[in-house]
Amino acid sequence: MIEFLLEETCVGCDICADICPQDVFDTQASGPPVIARQEDCHSCRQCNLHCPVSAIHVSLLREPTPDLDRDAIVASGRISAYAEWLGWRKGKAPPGDKAHSLRLRELRGERAPDPGDRVRRQLYEVRDSNYL
Repeated sequence: MIEFLLEETCVGCDICADICPQDVFDTQASGPPVIARQEDCHSCRQCNLHCPVSAIHVSLLREPTPDLDRDAIVASGRISAYAEWLGWRKGKAPPGDKAHSLRLRELRGERAPDPGDRVRRQLYEVRDSNYL
């Protein structure tokens, strides 16, 4: 479950809100996004991986930790340990791992699906028809 977002570190890019499959975040006109539906988080850590400044801490626990020490987590460097372990740096996937960046571009509508991928192409067509 998402535990916190460091407002003082966040650059307000809203990538976390764009990539979250559970729609946990609400964006604001100015400033960082807000964790609006914490209980909906499934700990997929996509927000943590894509955050360019490592401003999001996601726990694998199902419930929020009541006595969480934010300062200790930030000081220990554990806030970005998972992303670094996977080879991610500043919100960028490791070289050769194009799947994550492709999905993010698709979510933003910046790239059409591969014509050979029948399922994804059909989903795009349905979305473009306003059925979804």
